[in-house]
Amino acid sequence: MTPPVTRRERWSAVGLAAIALGYLVAGRRYSLDTLATPGPGIFPLAAGLALLALAVWQFATAGSPARSAPATTNHAEAPLARTPLIMAAVLVAYAATLPAAGFLPASFVLVVVAARLMGLPGWWRPAALALGVAAGSRLIFVTWLGVPLS
Repeated sequence: MTPPVTRRERWSAVGLAAIALGYLVAGRRYSLDTLATPGPGIFPLAAGLALLALAVWQFATAGSPARSAPATTNHAEAPLARTPLIMAAVLVAYAATLPAAGFLPASFVLVVVAARLMGLPGWWRPAALALGVAAGSRLIFVTWLGVPLS
């Protein structure tokens, strides 16, 4: 018999897969157009496929020793109970400072703080992640889609 945690993880994965499939079916009514001029159906397709891939990964790795073993590194800390409240406050501050600071600087700070709250060690890794997110956002929205971010 499988342990309760493994069953819970697998049922969670099945639920996520069902949501992803529903999202993909609902997104079919939007046109995809082309990669040069993407239509409104690109985002639902990408999001649905990403969620489905994550659900499959969660189902496949449920109960694996690597996921259930406690962390052995000293820099990995258990998340604090107040972390969600801090993240909510950070999101409110992000929304408040977005018009004045602009999308890229505000998003950079948001990603750094969120990464630190989620346990990413050090400061250079969150900063590198934030730089990648900012550069990727600029590439996708400004260069590819022609949407101004400022």
